[in-house]
Amino acid sequence: MLDRIRGSGVPVVDYHGIQLRHRYWVSNSIYLDNIYNKIATDVAMMRFKHIRITRQTESADQTEWFEHSDLATVCGVSPNVSEAPFVFWANVVRTMLMNQVAVVVPVMNGASVERLQLVDGKVGITDDDLLVVSIDGVEHRLSVDDVWVFENPKRNISAQLGQITRLIDDNLAALSSKLNGDDSVRGLLKLPTRAATADVERRMQVRLDSFYATAKSGGVSYLEQGEEFQELKNAYGDTVSDQELAFLKAQLYHAFGINEQLFTADYSEQQYRAYFQSVVKVYMRVIAEEINRKAFTKTKRTQGHRMMVYMDLFDVASLRDLNEFMFKQKYSGNFNSNELREMFGYGGYEGGDVFETNKNAVRLGEEQDGTVSN
Repeated sequence: MLDRIRGSGVPVVDYHGIQLRHRYWVSNSIYLDNIYNKIATDVAMMRFKHIRITRQTESADQTEWFEHSDLATVCGVSPNVSEAPFVFWANVVRTMLMNQVAVVVPVMNGASVERLQLVDGKVGITDDDLLVVSIDGVEHRLSVDDVWVFENPKRNISAQLGQITRLIDDNLAALSSKLNGDDSVRGLLKLPTRAATADVERRMQVRLDSFYATAKSGGVSYLEQGEEFQELKNAYGDTVSDQELAFLKAQLYHAFGINEQLFTADYSEQQYRAYFQSVVKVYMRVIAEEINRKAFTKTKRTQGHRMMVYMDLFDVASLRDLNEFMFKQKYSGNFNSNELREMFGYGGYEGGDVFETNKNAVRLGEEQDGTVSN
């Protein structure tokens, strides 16, 4: 774990041989920023429930909610005085995507978690493998067991795509430079003259200079009677073509498991489902597993305590689809009512652990009168 923190993009101060490690590209790509923001805000839509499930042998499992526990409060209500939960978790996921690792310190008040602090500065590692972090200007040395380390399971995506983002940004910068620096008007101005004398050439030059100066400064120029102007398009020969830029962007999007349609709300249901399952749920699981293994002692976990990290399914699917799913899964005998309710974040009820099916269902090979056919 510590070796991976050292090798991540998190700025590290190695106390046995000071060494700073930074991302090797100078500035973030606008495309990477968009990807980070999209994934971070979508994952931050997750919800938290501190629950305890007591398994029963003779009746339905008992589920208790600890809505006002210290852990439920800092995760889902107020991580700290400066950030709302949505903003805090979006910053955590964004840091995880950018640096491969995000370090969150649960600041304790006795045995209770008082607030959560995302480490956005340097992380120090001592000779005895303690993490050195600064909280409210005070240096703390903490065991890795006392902090939440959210590690990106998709290793080195940003680093591997640094070359692509640099190519994209360099071409956008070149195009921007040309647009800003080469603001001249290119075209053919036809003047109503018949013979080229010195006086005519002088008057033509004066007319051209006036026409050019007015257009360059963003003013409104005009054509006199008999004049015609045909504008020529600017060509940017040292930038990539539209097809090449589209290819580079596609490589960037595909590496993160997303497509460009997600940014324009022009995606299909299948595209969003694939994105949700392969991207959003991945980072939700990373957060859930780290909280559950660090926030609860082994005794607490044995007693059934866990932090449930889930997405409100009504945010990602239509009411019609959810109703159809629940009906078919319940009456096909795949899930009982309590199992389906747990998927939606609801507790079970007495009698809900019974598997049901519709009255028309019979065993394979069994006729309606109960006889069995071969």
